[in-house]
Amino acid sequence: MFIMKYFSNFTILSGAIGIVLLFMLLTSTVHNASAHQKQLFSIGGKDYLLVVGNANEPVFIDDKSGVELFAYIPLNKTDQLSTDPNNTKPVQDLDKSLKVEVSAGSQKKILDFEPDEDNPSHYVATFFPTVQTTYNYRIFGNISNTPVSLVWSCSPLSVSEDTVVSNSTLKLSDNVIRKAVVGGFGCPEPRTDKSFPEKYPPFAEMNNKITELQKEISSSQPGQNNTGNVTSSSATTGTTSSNNITAKSNATS
Repeated sequence: MFIMKYFSNFTILSGAIGIVLLFMLLTSTVHNASAHQKQLFSIGGKDYLLVVGNANEPVFIDDKSGVELFAYIPLNKTDQLSTDPNNTKPVQDLDKSLKVEVSAGSQKKILDFEPDEDNPSHYVATFFPTVQTTYNYRIFGNISNTPVSLVWSCSPLSVSEDTVVSNSTLKLSDNVIRKAVVGGFGCPEPRTDKSFPEKYPPFAEMNNKITELQKEISSSQPGQNNTGNVTSSSATTGTTSSNNITAKSNATS
């Protein structure tokens, strides 16, 4: 009875894990729409336009996404926020000098940037967002031999790429001044809002259910083992008693 119950629990747990793996295979959807935030900096006395957003937008929970960075040197002095190729020069090899720290609540993770072979101004640090919350991206390292620590955050509200967030200058550190902030990008959305015909459970929710199943299986095993021990003990006692009776009978004879 114990063996049948154990394998039944094991089958349920295996099935749940299989479902998780299946959903992982279905989460590499690529999206085309995008929204980013531009920040104009003076770094080491030179102007840099850094544009940051989520890769593969719009992003849903458990989607393949990442921190997307475009880096330019503005050439048009009258429109330094323009990303037109005629008005900018790409900043190359930043994957060798920059990293990004992704944070969600108290959780933090440092990622490497991967360069785009077809676009020298483009870099991506891939990750899969697993909860619906505000994500912060801190890009740090060196630009033009100057230490930098620059922050972008997603917005739960819709923000147009043309919305002026700040036009005032802000000194961030020695030789690093932020001159303007324009636009924004959204936070990962729950898949349940777009799932059809069946609703999609987030990985975090599925992991919690698997953990609960594991605890139930673990808690049921000690009781079953105790039953087995009692049965074994009873059998041993019975055998011992039988041997004693046989010994007494032989002695009497």
